[in-house]
Amino acid sequence: MVNDPDSAVRAAIDGLGIAYLIEALAEPFLRSGQLVRALEDWSPSFEGLFLYYPGRRQVPGALRALIDMIRAAHSPARIGKSVENPFTAM
Repeated sequence: MVNDPDSAVRAAIDGLGIAYLIEALAEPFLRSGQLVRALEDWSPSFEGLFLYYPGRRQVPGALRALIDMIRAAHSPARIGKSVENPFTAM
């Protein structure tokens, strides 16, 4: 049992067990065949992000930057782009 998603991926790739991960993190390893899906019928789907904050006026700069970053990362232009594999240097 680990509390770090990267350690969970590494352990699963090394054959030490299974990992419950967000799809974006697992996708490069699924594509390469290093990981396979297991228990798909028991995995709930997640439809997206929700961010709740008070009002639209006078949003602090840091919160505005976060909102803009999330919107840019999930824009239609980024759909289908893969996440980099953090273990390629290993």
